[in-house]
Amino acid sequence: MDTPMRQAAGKAIGLERFGFPISPDQREIHETMRRFGRDRLAPDAADRDRDHRFPTAEIGELARMGGMAMKAAPDDDGPGLDNTAYALSIEALAEADPSVAVVTVASNLAMNILSLHANEDQRARFLRPVARGERGAASFGLTEPHAGSDAAAIKTHARRAGADWILSGAKQWITGAAAAEVFVVFAKTDPGSNAVSCFVVEKGTAGFELGRIEDKMGLRSSGTAQLFFDNCRIPGANLVGNEGEGYRLAIGALAPSRIAIAAQSIGIAERAFALGLDYARERQVFGGAVSDLQVNRHTLADARTELDQAWLLMLRGARLLDDGYRVAEEASMAKLAASEICGRVVDRMLQLHGGNGYSREYEIERLYRDARVMRIYEGTSEIQREIIARAVVDGGRG
Repeated sequence: MDTPMRQAAGKAIGLERFGFPISPDQREIHETMRRFGRDRLAPDAADRDRDHRFPTAEIGELARMGGMAMKAAPDDDGPGLDNTAYALSIEALAEADPSVAVVTVASNLAMNILSLHANEDQRARFLRPVARGERGAASFGLTEPHAGSDAAAIKTHARRAGADWILSGAKQWITGAAAAEVFVVFAKTDPGSNAVSCFVVEKGTAGFELGRIEDKMGLRSSGTAQLFFDNCRIPGANLVGNEGEGYRLAIGALAPSRIAIAAQSIGIAERAFALGLDYARERQVFGGAVSDLQVNRHTLADARTELDQAWLLMLRGARLLDDGYRVAEEASMAKLAASEICGRVVDRMLQLHGGNGYSREYEIERLYRDARVMRIYEGTSEIQREIIARAVVDGGRG
């Protein structure tokens, strides 16, 4: 399908150095997203951060390019990207504006569940309109005030009422909720067990309200908000998959999404590295450039080496997904390494800026704030280590 996302673009520089085959389509999509980020996102990113303003127009434009449902198949009016092209897209967006990148990840996380599990009616009502950009972004509602990494501990519940379902409860830290029109929400449906089911709730449904927009340290224009369900009645036709299968659907969607968060981490770190390198070359100290000092040259060398390590783990996870493998551990490795490398790289690049790096007049300060959450959401670093440890220690993986 010839969507705007697949318009002709030049070759993305440097991707081949990682040793993974990058197809012409994948290079084209990466460059298209880099160009969109450079031209449409980066110029006002600092203002949006300062004003705590959601990028409504920019998200709308990206949605019309297919960006809110990138992996939706052409039969569902989507671009039909593979996991590698999707991850490259997120990396490119994150270089320009990490807030836009994470809104894109959240929408794609929700739509990926529908791509895999929705019936024809749900595809027609929800998936395809989002893929075409007619309904803006979607959002993914799993986390609750008392249930973050422990998804099975959610308290939001749904009970049958004739042919309908009645939802009650609250969600927290829901990315992109401020402007989403379609929400994929998880709720317990059996009070006597931990059975969780997946539902679609539309904006404007009676009993469904948006809570406060979170005043966060970073990613300040991502429209992260609370969701409240007070006897919210939705049609029985909005149940995705079978009753009680929601936890399986959610967990199955997390591996691709963790690879996307790894890509977002890399995008932030790549931008920080570029800023640090430019500053070190231009800033004069003791009669020469900051980059002339061996300690700073080694800082840059270490950062570049670690960034390439993050790229390799991220691309490996995406490629294995594309080849049909189950990649829970590989996705956790990519997310863990990339998010922690991102934190270290951004911190070092801010240090190269000296006092200027602590000023909001410099972009590196915003990236420093944006980078911190990468080790928290989509599973904390501690959770990723436990997933990997189970595979290594308990699962016999050597």
